[in-house]
Amino acid sequence: MMRYVLVFLIFVFSMFAKPVIVVSIPMQKEFIESITNDYEVVSLINGGIDPHTFEPKISDMKLIGDAVAYFAIGIEFEEKYLDKFKAQNKNLKIYNNDKNIEKIYSNHNHDGHDHSQWNKHVWLSLKNAKIIANNIYESLQDINSVNYDSSYESLIEKIDSYDLKIQNLLKDSKVKEFVVFHPMLTYFARDYGLIEISIEVDGKSPRISEMMSVVDGIKKNNIKFVFAQREFSTKSAELIARESGAKLEYFSPLDVPLCESLYKFSEIISK
Repeated sequence: MMRYVLVFLIFVFSMFAKPVIVVSIPMQKEFIESITNDYEVVSLINGGIDPHTFEPKISDMKLIGDAVAYFAIGIEFEEKYLDKFKAQNKNLKIYNNDKNIEKIYSNHNHDGHDHSQWNKHVWLSLKNAKIIANNIYESLQDINSVNYDSSYESLIEKIDSYDLKIQNLLKDSKVKEFVVFHPMLTYFARDYGLIEISIEVDGKSPRISEMMSVVDGIKKNNIKFVFAQREFSTKSAELIARESGAKLEYFSPLDVPLCESLYKFSEIISK
């Protein structure tokens, strides 16, 4: 008898379970859930995980097999795995949330060859965030033609509001440079006319001479803060902060809510 009850309960649960959307990073989950609660939204990457070296686990692939859609954002693992996701689930719809975003490219030299790469942290810009929000809205409309206009417009209003607040906060700030371990805030710097100084060089930990050059720049330009990232080793940032007299702070590109996270960063560097 208990077996039949269990089967019935599983059947009832499956009837009322929400369809699953899988995304790459937490801010996509945040934006989807700001627009609708019609889906169970799962982010493959969460705080403390390096998005540049992440690879899906077997449990992630199983989750993909049950999803109605995957929302990509342009980070490294997607290039290798999106086709595998589609092979795992023939009915899976894949949407690129970074489309229509103007990418920032950087040139570096490796093994005697010049390489040009675009900075993957497109979501760390409120101007880009509006484009991502629109892409997500259009993707949701494609999956299910429900009217999400009101909640989508509320999300855009929030992004615009925080963008204006950050502009007002930074416009009178004398400090126009900030130091981060990893070049994650390149788009943010572009939006507000700032200069991002990265401790990491071409994706590698810096040499002592390179770190001392950053220390000299911090002292010369009276930069008060050095930002480490929990997804990476903080030793270089700690050393630079100690040698320069700057205060060590932390910022993660995966922190949500996105608007509040970028505003908090702005408050710190404007001091």
